[in-house]
Amino acid sequence: MKQSRVRITIRFFICVFALFCVNYLAISEAQEGSSADSSPRRLTRSESFFGVHFDFHAGANNQGIGANTTPEMIQEIIDRLHPDFIQIDCKGHPGFSSYETKVGNKAPGVVTDSLKVWREVTAKNGVALYMHYSGVYDCEACAKHPEWAVVARNGQKSQQMTSVFKGYRTDLLVPQLKELALDYGVDGVWVDGECWATAIDYSEEAQTLFKKATGYEVVPQSPGEEHWLEWCDFHREAFREYLRSYVSELKEAAPLFQIASNWAFTDHMPEPISAPVAFISGDYSPNNSINAARYSARLMTNQGASWDLMAWSFGTKDGAWSQKPGFQLSREAACVLALGGAFQAYITQEADGSVNLDKLPAMEETAAFCRARQAFCEGSTGVPQVALFCPTAAHYRNVSSGGESLFPMITWQRPILQRLLENNYAVDVLTDEALSSRINEFPVVVFFRGDLWSDTLKKAVASYLANGGAVVALGSELSGELSPLIAEGALVKTSVFNGVKLESYEIGKGRLDYLSADTDSDEIRNAFNNAQGDSFVAALRQAMTETFARPIVEFDEPKPLDVSVRRDTDGNLNVHFVNVSGNHEAAGILDRIDPVENVKGRLNLPVRPSSLRLEPSGIDVPFEWKETERRVLFRIDSIPIHEILVVK
Repeated sequence: MKQSRVRITIRFFICVFALFCVNYLAISEAQEGSSADSSPRRLTRSESFFGVHFDFHAGANNQGIGANTTPEMIQEIIDRLHPDFIQIDCKGHPGFSSYETKVGNKAPGVVTDSLKVWREVTAKNGVALYMHYSGVYDCEACAKHPEWAVVARNGQKSQQMTSVFKGYRTDLLVPQLKELALDYGVDGVWVDGECWATAIDYSEEAQTLFKKATGYEVVPQSPGEEHWLEWCDFHREAFREYLRSYVSELKEAAPLFQIASNWAFTDHMPEPISAPVAFISGDYSPNNSINAARYSARLMTNQGASWDLMAWSFGTKDGAWSQKPGFQLSREAACVLALGGAFQAYITQEADGSVNLDKLPAMEETAAFCRARQAFCEGSTGVPQVALFCPTAAHYRNVSSGGESLFPMITWQRPILQRLLENNYAVDVLTDEALSSRINEFPVVVFFRGDLWSDTLKKAVASYLANGGAVVALGSELSGELSPLIAEGALVKTSVFNGVKLESYEIGKGRLDYLSADTDSDEIRNAFNNAQGDSFVAALRQAMTETFARPIVEFDEPKPLDVSVRRDTDGNLNVHFVNVSGNHEAAGILDRIDPVENVKGRLNLPVRPSSLRLEPSGIDVPFEWKETERRVLFRIDSIPIHEILVVK
């Protein structure tokens, strides 16, 4: 009898294991293509380098959705662009689904299930298919279920934003994502309208949870009231938990389904990744794209995850939307590729969900541009030069003190990055946690405004300086963080630039250069926004020159080139030069990009290289080796958009 029970128990576990295997294989085949239909393997997002994004945010009045989405149309897109992945619309901000959903709110104008067509053609070609899905931002969900909506402080329910505390996640979001993963076998989802759309919720549920979590008896109503920052932070953590919850549930139901939440854990939400997302991503602004991509890419590349950035393939000219030319889109791609990211661009779908193939030529040119650089960019790793600290805690405090913003983009740090890049420094942007763990890798660290350093970072900076590190700090609000360090050091130099004072201290074996000016003043704002620079920029330049004496790359004079220093997968040192000439803030649609010519520079290297070669142009670059200085002198005739100096 005992042996019989043992045999029954063993058989039970064998059956359970077999059932698990069958289910897992079924999910795998649905998401990757079954072996029976011989579909080629599709790249995961972490393996992908180039993609294209389509969406149209279907509404109640869109007619004939799916009628003109043909296999031939999709095949032509693939044949012309050769993408690793395609993203298409399935639910935009209006909240209507553009396919035959059984669990969501189907748009009235759907006449055929075009999603099946997209899946069949992309699978046949080995191209991964992702969905554009609007999450928190869902007008139809708010209309049909007002109990799901965010409640404003005046008691009004939002017509756009759902609450992360309500039933939207369990009753619509998760069931619909499971439908996409299991019934349609798509590879993943790019969830739009999430962190940046999350709003403070004064619903009874939210207020009760806040009081329970904090022990406070009163919920603050506006900035300046007691516990206002805690109220904002409570909502930030609620979004993180919301994201963790639904991503984990989908991973359990469909292990191969890949999810990203648009702008989560990027410069909208500059913090460590705390949810099991498969990749991080964001779509930067259609105008002023270069300055947006510069900062986003330098932060995202240090987040420890696969990442990509999406450009808009169109911008404004004379007040009207127009497609960008291929060279302009290629330069926006270069700002991403040069930092090791993958690139995609957004092309609008038509009102019926089809794609106007006349919009593809610029993207074809950009696709060829990207593929020519793939061998040098994909999988590359950064060589630390300058670290720029991204002060997340101070950023969240500052934006909360001004209103109800939770996860706005950290645009106020862009000017200091632009000044550093204009002086041709290779810069990485790191959050508190990332810098605390990696500070010793960087020859110099820059702090721009932003106090509220963690205790871990304070200790790391003190140790870094004691052991010979170099710090450049800008902004009077940093005095509280720097005072204990300065007290241990010695003032060795004071320089004044038209009223802007630069103090240099020796601290341990290291050096601290401190510009204690009020960086919130109009004078300093204008200095940073003036491309010619002024006294503040001059002080910064002197501090950087004296503190960071031997960067790997130097020019005889500043050039309009963004510099990134990386190693490719073969271990070669690669110096990326991105031509960033022109006025980017006013850029909409460009007529041309002038090449940067006669680039004379130096490489500070420990040993003489065997060769310098410009890629993908395939040009050998003559050089002179200065043995006593351990320095290479080189000259490049012209950099049209993006060239890579491969050092062997």
